[in-house]
Amino acid sequence: MLACLAIFCQIGFVQAQDRVLDISEPAEMETVGRVLDIYLDPDHTKTIEDMREQVRVQFTPIATKVADVGYTNAMVWLRLNVKNTASDNSDWRLYFNENFKQIFHIYVVSEDGTVEHVLAQERDSPFSTRPVAYPEIVAPMVLNKGESATVYVRYWTEGSTYLPLEIQSAAMFSETATRSAAKQSIFYGMMMILILAAFLASFVIWHPIFPAYIAYSGATLLFLMHVDGVAFQYLWPGFPNFNSYASVVTGGFYGVFGAIYARIFLNTKKHHPIIDKFLVGTVIVLLTMMVSGMVVDPSLIKRYMILVVLFSLGLFTLASILAARQRFKQVRFYLVAWLGATVSAFLMMLRHWFGIEISQEFQHDSMRTVMIFDAVMMGLAIVDRYSQVRQDRQNALHASLGQAQRNLDMSNRLRKLEARYDLALETNIKHKEHIENTVHDIRQPLHALRLAVLGIMNDKSPDAGNGYADISESFNYLEQLVAEQLHDSASAGVDTGISEMQLGDVLGSIHEMFLPDALEKGLSFDYVPTSLTTAIQPLTVMRIISNLVSNAIKYTPSGKLLLGVRRFGDALRIEVHDTGTGLSAEEFKLACQRGVRLEAGASPQEEGKGHGLDIVASLAKRNGYKVDLLRRSTNGTSIGLTVPVSR
Repeated sequence: MLACLAIFCQIGFVQAQDRVLDISEPAEMETVGRVLDIYLDPDHTKTIEDMREQVRVQFTPIATKVADVGYTNAMVWLRLNVKNTASDNSDWRLYFNENFKQIFHIYVVSEDGTVEHVLAQERDSPFSTRPVAYPEIVAPMVLNKGESATVYVRYWTEGSTYLPLEIQSAAMFSETATRSAAKQSIFYGMMMILILAAFLASFVIWHPIFPAYIAYSGATLLFLMHVDGVAFQYLWPGFPNFNSYASVVTGGFYGVFGAIYARIFLNTKKHHPIIDKFLVGTVIVLLTMMVSGMVVDPSLIKRYMILVVLFSLGLFTLASILAARQRFKQVRFYLVAWLGATVSAFLMMLRHWFGIEISQEFQHDSMRTVMIFDAVMMGLAIVDRYSQVRQDRQNALHASLGQAQRNLDMSNRLRKLEARYDLALETNIKHKEHIENTVHDIRQPLHALRLAVLGIMNDKSPDAGNGYADISESFNYLEQLVAEQLHDSASAGVDTGISEMQLGDVLGSIHEMFLPDALEKGLSFDYVPTSLTTAIQPLTVMRIISNLVSNAIKYTPSGKLLLGVRRFGDALRIEVHDTGTGLSAEEFKLACQRGVRLEAGASPQEEGKGHGLDIVASLAKRNGYKVDLLRRSTNGTSIGLTVPVSR
């Protein structure tokens, strides 16, 4: 039985060895496949010499139309016996419709045993080592009329072992190369036009959809340039190791930017949050696969990348279908585009996963056609979307115009009512501030006056009556203040009665008014008499200086106060000095705002709402005076009121 089996194997081996391809004319891949033998070398140890020893190595006919054993780590050997029966051609081309294999060698063994190594490609071989500068693998074979030869092909790949082979004459291959270059130029040119149009549109109408479309179209273009072999020929000819992995990078970016474009165009985060999470997950998975392929077996990444990209395309299509159910008019072009891309990816999956024989040229042409169609549809989708958005805005504008006109009269009436309300509110606030100012200005002088009156009433000495004259000016000030402030709130704070008088009369009255208050707190209050005379508003000056003296008493825990006047250029400056905690320029500016009360230096029992310096600043500004924080070398605060000198 073993003998019979050996005889049977030997017969099959001889039949395989005796099969010869007559090349009287160019042979297509299916014709070549009928006489093509295959051998797998799992250990990568066999050499061309081993292949020629027919007893040690037994080739078998391929079981498919084109050499393809799926994904394998074995070294693949192909053998083809040829004989040139053409009468007018000896220059042939071994044309492999494939752009790249990690290891690729072609040997032509003539009848006399001479071995010609016509192609030698290792992992680190740049594009320049190819004997024919063409994006796909091509090797020359010179075979005179009537001569026979055996062609051996040795290759290993991290991806698919699919390897179609045609034999063409040199003239026919030149026509094929010209036709292929023209077809690729048209495709690349159209893609570049679409990308350029989107780039220019992004300057006119800035929106993230344009960069997303540019990235997606650019990734599509780069992926197909890699599939065609043009990328290795022109973009990175000196980096074969990168070219070996470029299908993962370009294919991965195609899926990544497609997902980003889908999220932005369909606004899935708002309309389809679940789909949006899947799109984000797809981006993460693709990026993870692209990175992990650098440290794990790239063949697994390449194989499963096809499934992930197909899944992502299906997800894009599903998202567009769901969007079309709600807003078909906005996503119609987008939906059609992704349906085409899904068909192209499905064809690739059928070949790589299920072994269905699909012509490489047909697959690539379908990919180019679909990608152009896809890119055009995506561009139309953007144009259509913005056209609809603009139309919707115009419709909304026309619809709202009538409503706006109807609302105009009501708006004007409402505006007038609001203006009247604001005027009433402002009047009320001014009146309230006026009353607060009056109460503030009366409180402290009244307290000081009360102390003085009680002192006189309790004084039983014969000279007690003289005290009535001392506080007469205080009564006059308060009576005038109350009368004028409560008489007409609209003119609050403006003393229209300007009179020529001695400043000593005004300042002396203030000193007598606040002296009991200072003494009650244990403070020394000195006044430097003056005989200077000028035209002033007496009540206004008394209000300002009274507030300054009141504040000085309030914020001086111990020490003394000083009130006086001195010439200051062409004016007179009334000065109030104390030995209190002092004020910085920033604190003084802050304290001049209404309602701001500085707590530093004031006892908790001190009354006040922070109106004093605000009243001082307002009165001085309205009456043409100037209030300044004076610089001093010692602790305490010095404030001056500058009034003009009458001429």
